Amino acid sequence: MPNLLLEFPTIVDERGRLTFAQEGDHLPFPIKRMFWITDVPQGAERGGHAHTTCQEVVCCVSGSFLLTVDNGSERREFLLDSPQRAVVIPCGLWCTLTHFAPGTVVVVGASEAYTTEGYIRTYEDYLAYIRQ
Repeated sequence: MPNLLLEFPTIVDERGRLTFAQEGDHLPFPIKRMFWITDVPQGAERGGHAHTTCQEVVCCVSGSFLLTVDNGSERREFLLDSPQRAVVIPCGLWCTLTHFAPGTVVVVGASEAYTTEGYIRTYEDYLAYIRQ
């Protein structure tokens, strides 16, 4: 599995921290859609799917959570607990978000607008997809 971790620049001064990411410099693809995940109940999971064409960049801007990516033969886990780090999820990887701390805010940038057609929603279907 390739390196999926991104590091974003941060400027710190007496007013606080400003972390940023720019297409071409820090992001591996143009962002066409953004969404936020908030108020995840304790013990709940998000994700649990793969995309056939869409790529995503996942960042924790507050709190923490565990991001697991899986290509059918290798699994990697990332504890995201800083807005300076993000994980790229290329199309064709299964991903799950778990272990959310209270108050966690996740921001996701996607390479495509939302459609239901590009999702693989069960792990069994995912394994069949990657064997093709």
